[in-house]
Amino acid sequence: MGAAWAGLALVAVAGYAVFIEPYWIQASEYQVTIPGLAPEFDGFSLIHLSDLHGRVDVFSHPRFLAWQKACHALAITGDLYSPTRPRRRLAAHLERLAAPEGVFYVSGNHDYRKGRMQVDPWHPGVHLLDNRVVVLRRGRAHLILAGIPDLVKGQPAWDQVRQQLDSWRSPVILLSHRPDAWNLPGIERVQLILAGHTHGGQVALPFWGAPIRHNHVPDRYVAGLKMAPGKPVLITSRGLGTSELPIRFLARPEMIRVILRAPGQERGTL
Repeated sequence: MGAAWAGLALVAVAGYAVFIEPYWIQASEYQVTIPGLAPEFDGFSLIHLSDLHGRVDVFSHPRFLAWQKACHALAITGDLYSPTRPRRRLAAHLERLAAPEGVFYVSGNHDYRKGRMQVDPWHPGVHLLDNRVVVLRRGRAHLILAGIPDLVKGQPAWDQVRQQLDSWRSPVILLSHRPDAWNLPGIERVQLILAGHTHGGQVALPFWGAPIRHNHVPDRYVAGLKMAPGKPVLITSRGLGTSELPIRFLARPEMIRVILRAPGQERGTL
């Protein structure tokens, strides 16, 4: 009898991991106080997507549609396509993305084949931020968006990015596919990192966490918002798609909205 119940439980868990959780998108929201952020940028709203791996249903999700109407910018941190899903379908959705301040993208490891990036910006309104810096302006106030390509498969030029940042005193948001950017030398120049890649482990175990993390930061940084002295705030998305196996367990797919707060406006913020 015990073996029968154990077998049923195993089937139930497997069914949940294959047919339910991979499609159960979580909408996470964070309000983050950014040191040095000008009052003109208080309330700046940014949608963060990562690791789509060909997935398109997020673009019809009611919460995403509501967020998109009110957001100022949209950031995608790599791994757009999947070899098992048609590229044209995702490309059609990507072409319709828009935000007042722009759509920004950095490449992930799955965006490379034989050492070369296989994903081009899908329309002129998209800013490819690999090793680049963009300055957003509101009056005389500035907010810097910077990006770095995948730290393993890409050709990151962090020193080059830092030199560009040295020309500004304004706060910086860094887009990186991998949360390992948190360990880059001089990363304290950045106030917020948006990353993905980990999928939250894709499979996590109760009381243990994710046995496979694919990064070189501590376990507690595999997903969510983390802070540490002398470091920027790190927000790591669990992403939307899957890789290797089409399963998720205790690591729901995720879309994120980040609202920036200027110092002195931190009611209910982190």
